[in-house]
Amino acid sequence: MILATHGIVASQIVTVPVATAATGIGQTSFTANWNAYTGAVVYLLDVSTSPTFDTFIYEDQQVNAPTTSYVVIGLNSNTTYYYRVRASTEALTDPDAQAFFDRVTTAGGSLSTTEQDAVNTLVVQMKTDGIWSKMKAIYPMVGASAAACAQNLKSSSFTGTFNGSWTFASTGAVPTASGAYMNTNLNQSLVSNLDSTHLSYYSRTTSNGTEVEIGAQSSTNGSLIEIRTSGTTYFRINSPGSYLTYSDSDSKGFYVGNRTASNVINGWKNGTKIASGTIASSALPNLNVYIGAFHENGNANYRTTKECALSSIGDGLTDAEASDFYNSVQAFNTTLSRQV
Repeated sequence: MILATHGIVASQIVTVPVATAATGIGQTSFTANWNAYTGAVVYLLDVSTSPTFDTFIYEDQQVNAPTTSYVVIGLNSNTTYYYRVRASTEALTDPDAQAFFDRVTTAGGSLSTTEQDAVNTLVVQMKTDGIWSKMKAIYPMVGASAAACAQNLKSSSFTGTFNGSWTFASTGAVPTASGAYMNTNLNQSLVSNLDSTHLSYYSRTTSNGTEVEIGAQSSTNGSLIEIRTSGTTYFRINSPGSYLTYSDSDSKGFYVGNRTASNVINGWKNGTKIASGTIASSALPNLNVYIGAFHENGNANYRTTKECALSSIGDGLTDAEASDFYNSVQAFNTTLSRQV
């Protein structure tokens, strides 16, 4: 049996609507229902096995008005569940952040309240800084599961596919066996701009030597970020074989490889430009970008063992935007206690 309770008072939240009887009750799911509240912008749904809501299966699951129902999935059979619903007259979460949360849930993953808050703040800040529009794919690596970490924060396109053995934790995702990589399913030649492209990788741990954290390369051109342990970091963005290099004594941090013109390429680490050069662009690699390895003519080469706490692909960033991007990403990972 599934029961419903009334809403409770919270900041900016009213006690109406009233939860009504569940429908569509199955072995592992049901549909929660409630009455509409005039003026509601979003509804917040709690689901628990406790009538006093001491613990939660779903907590503050947001449902945008005017929808007055929500399909609750992933439950145990022969179990009594309780739900309650509240309404807010103010938008509590950025719609793009909420869409990401919904994709995670639909894929079978879940995010903690802290992770949701961190993601929402990241989206809002990136929009404030004018960076959001330049992104094609952002992988926050939250949720401690393949289902969650595969999701693209920017849109429903380019959901990642994990191959090989990975470890997922609250701190990020780690490829742990030979051949492990994530296919972003983003073909750079179809999505990126030849003279305006960036790749990023937030590296939490030291590397295993010669490896590529993110990249794709055909026989004549490619884009990559390669971060070696106590050695050299390489940046190559839409160029035929020439790299920017940086003598790197610490292979942890947020790296951005960035092309802003036909002959301008920069490398950034932790908000500071560490390398700059006049390497001419050649062509976009007609390959999907891999994370955790280098997609080279159909093969996943130069596998990394570095833990990833965020990665992105998009248009080139100005110097100010590259610095702002680091600040917002660092704040994001600091909220999650996984900054380096």
